[in-house]
Amino acid sequence: MRIPPWLPFAAVVAAALVVSFPPPQHPDQLVKLFPDSVTYLNWSHGRPPTPSLFYAVMRTGTAICIAQTMISVLSWTAFGWMALGLPGALFAAALGASLPVALWNYTVLSEPLTLSFGAALCAVTLALGRRWSWRRFAAWAACTLLFTGVRVENFLIVPLFCAPLMLWHRARWLPLGLVGAASAVMFLLFGILLDKENSNWQTRMTNVVLTRILMDPYLLLEFQSRGLPDDPVMIAHRGQLLMYYDDDFRAQSPAFQRWLDEQSRSTYVRWLATLAPHRLLIASMDLVTSRITNGYYMGGVVYRRAATGLIPMYDAVAVPFRYWYWLALVPPLCAAASRRIRFVDLFALAYLAAVYVMAFVVFHADTGELDRHMSLVAALYRMAPVVVLACIWDRVTE
Repeated sequence: MRIPPWLPFAAVVAAALVVSFPPPQHPDQLVKLFPDSVTYLNWSHGRPPTPSLFYAVMRTGTAICIAQTMISVLSWTAFGWMALGLPGALFAAALGASLPVALWNYTVLSEPLTLSFGAALCAVTLALGRRWSWRRFAAWAACTLLFTGVRVENFLIVPLFCAPLMLWHRARWLPLGLVGAASAVMFLLFGILLDKENSNWQTRMTNVVLTRILMDPYLLLEFQSRGLPDDPVMIAHRGQLLMYYDDDFRAQSPAFQRWLDEQSRSTYVRWLATLAPHRLLIASMDLVTSRITNGYYMGGVVYRRAATGLIPMYDAVAVPFRYWYWLALVPPLCAAASRRIRFVDLFALAYLAAVYVMAFVVFHADTGELDRHMSLVAALYRMAPVVVLACIWDRVTE
């Protein structure tokens, strides 16, 4: 009797749901809410639309936990399955059930949907690249737009995933390009136009100045040479977050506030175009891809015991960055050895680049909640060996 090819996948999904499904919650803590949660539950502050649309459907705390867990399990397992078959599905399901990923399924923020739709986008990109069909294209288009619509920074990896698809399916460049263009429009609308109408940039840049630039003498001299005011009020508040919300702080630092409004954006973008921010990120890469240990996010959340039991696995598969980037040699070596390029080779290179780009953007965009915003980067970072092994797996299993 021949086993249906989908049955092992379904079995892994079912097992992952058993160990990940939300436990009975305390009546007063159905889903964890944060001060930012209200801006996701009700569309406001110019945020992209995916979270508010999702939470408009999932009205109760229990429903949110259940829905986010099911989407997460399915997305991560599908990603592993598309990359490495049954072994990849088992690994990805365990990764998705571990606390650093599963924690967010019990919260109302952008992280649960970013993690899930990010994994789903990887899965459907692999599926569409291996075989074109309009059904797969529709799934890819939906995941691309949903992923971009969670947080504007997510868009920056969309072109890296779109490029190998357009190279591989050159006859389908128009529908692929239209989805990429729609994603770009969403980024421009929510990331630039609406962002300029609120204080998001000023808040993020104040955090960067107080908690990173002022804490590093070399960075401080660099930015002062670029026009950052030498304000004693700033020195008195260095290391403190979210000070832009403090009316007294803004009133006491007029020179800095003027620089913030008029010069900070162009100054910071010019600095980001140098090699210095890359050196800073590379030196910090192992730290920023470590698991979250902030009790503010974990406190009071009820989750399955398996979530903490899988933490050792999550920690064990964090390859030191000095070795991690050598994974980029595997796809071209596989192509050279087999004398044939496969889509997975292009995808693996795009994937490694996307992880680094996402890390770069998150690391330099806002120091305020770095560990939370790095949750997707950290999870994708751990999936990189699986993606690279897919270059070998495709050739072995053909």
